Amino acid sequence: MDFSVIIPSYNDGALLARCLQSLCRLDTDQRWELVVALDGSTDGSAALLRRGMGWPGADGGPLSTLVESGGWRALPLVLVELSTNRGRSAARNAALARARGKHRLFLDADLRVGPDWAEALLAMAQSSRCVVVGEMVYETDPAAPLDLALVEGQAAAEAARRSGLKAYQRYLETRGPWKYREGGAMPGRYFYTCNSCVPAQLLEKAGPFDERLRGWGGEDMDMGLRLEAAGAEMVYCRQARALHAQERSFSAHCANLERMGREALPLLVERHPALLDELQLTRLLPPHPQGVLEAAWRLGLHRLLVALDAMGLPLGERLYNLAVFLHYAGGFRQAAIHTQS
Repeated sequence: MDFSVIIPSYNDGALLARCLQSLCRLDTDQRWELVVALDGSTDGSAALLRRGMGWPGADGGPLSTLVESGGWRALPLVLVELSTNRGRSAARNAALARARGKHRLFLDADLRVGPDWAEALLAMAQSSRCVVVGEMVYETDPAAPLDLALVEGQAAAEAARRSGLKAYQRYLETRGPWKYREGGAMPGRYFYTCNSCVPAQLLEKAGPFDERLRGWGGEDMDMGLRLEAAGAEMVYCRQARALHAQERSFSAHCANLERMGREALPLLVERHPALLDELQLTRLLPPHPQGVLEAAWRLGLHRLLVALDAMGLPLGERLYNLAVFLHYAGGFRQAAIHTQS
């Protein structure tokens, strides 16, 4: 088996349908499989997938209208079901336990890709140490049919997409992996599992996803750093573009960051001490926090910045940077103070 596509899903019904419909167009001559791990879903996704697989007597359930009769039977689908919701790390581990491909292509249920997605990732994965992170961009109209011009990044389609983005989405598309050119080397902490390709042998060396990291974001960073420690060379691939149907507000994004700082970063820093400096966490930590930053955090400047964004006032890069930092570093500070007390 040449590659396995790994998708964890929890009550993603309609979004998962979009994702799988895009994979029906995948253009490859390689042998592949699609492993979907349902993380205790209760929305009818299991019945939906069984119908798509053409299982005798399968009931489409409440999502059956999203499935054309026999439309997904060409997909080499492997269904893994967790009895309870255990988090994305557990779902990915369950899918990996069933996967057989030499490369593992990670994709999230709320993304969709073009026909050349897998081949673009694999073309750049030329060595057993190469981990490829594909481009992820936000969609402005997730309900619209898949626009191949947008997947390909054609100028007119891309300009229209960019014009419809929220200000904070435009900001996020300049951070992390987005800062790197095509084929550019990038640090492990920027790895994400929403769109990436990892050699199976390298994953085995790095070990499974940490199932203690159930919340948003932490498991990706941890895996990226462990892959890096296992010898991975991480590169960015803009040609392997995925469209993200995310309509989360900046307020919700910052709440995720604060929760990650409070719940995931203590575990991550314990395992990867260099993150203290790489994420500049010491700038807000007792006993010697930077005075201006501590005052800003205590006065709730990060809450004010979120409120201004919600009012439609674009903040600019520096203020977005400050809001992001105060949320995740503030969450970590709260956890550190709680542990000391």
